[in-house]
Parts: sequence; C-alpha cells; structure tokens
Amino acid sequence: MRKIALAGALALLLTCPAPGQAATVGVVFQISTTKASSWKVAVRNIHNLEVAGTNGHHIEVVVLGPAIRILLKDSPVARNLKALHASGVTIDACEAAIVRARLKPGVILPFVHYVRSGVAEVVHRERQGWAYVRP
Repeated sequence: MRKIALAGALALLLTCPAPGQAATVGVVFQISTTKASSWKVAVRNIHNLEVAGTNGHHIEVVVLGPAIRILLKDSPVARNLKALHASGVTIDACEAAIVRARLKPGVILPFVHYVRSGVAEVVHRERQGWAYVRP
C-alpha cells in the first residue's frame, strides 16, 4: 500500500506544477551512502516512478561521497544499476568523490556519466525545476 501511495505521490509531483511554475521536467535522486537499504529504497522509488508513468520526464541518479564505491564494476548493486541505465535512467558519478576515494580509471561501470561535483549537479537540477529525492 505504501509503495502505491509513494508512486502516486511521485506521479502527482511530476504532473502538477506549483502555482506560477512550469511542470517538473525530471526527478533527481541523490545517493550519498553505501547502506544497502538506502540503495534498495532508491531502486524501489525509481521503479515505482516508472510504473506510475514518468510522462517523458527524465530520471537522474547522482552518486556522491562514500556511495561512489557502489558504482564499481564489481559492486553488489552493479546489476541493478545496469537495469536502471537500460530503462533510460542517467547515473552520474561525482568526480570529486572519485578523486577522494583514489579510484583508478576503468573501475567504474562504463555507462556512468561523470559530473564535476555531485552536490552541484543536484542544485543545478533543482534550479531547473527538477524534483529532488533523497531516499
């Protein structure tokens, strides 16, 4: 029941603009923890959003901070990330977090898009009118 309510709320968020504002053009998810439970919630939220219908709105996942290791090719959630990417979800990696984690080139999943600063990307999307979700 809760999943249905969340999916409905997200669909409503996408289709009903605030007074004086344009409709949301996308949803940006911020992931900054390595907790498996947070990743599972994010994947469920995205799935529920897709099931509810995104009406052409884009979904972007921005990964920053310690969560950056989740984007490694041998990550336990690599298969989930591949499925999200295949469904049209953009997955961004914070370059600053990659440098801090001292990750070598080639260890990140190949479809991941790089952004200079994850938090700056989230702020940029919010300023563009995107909805923000932090599971």
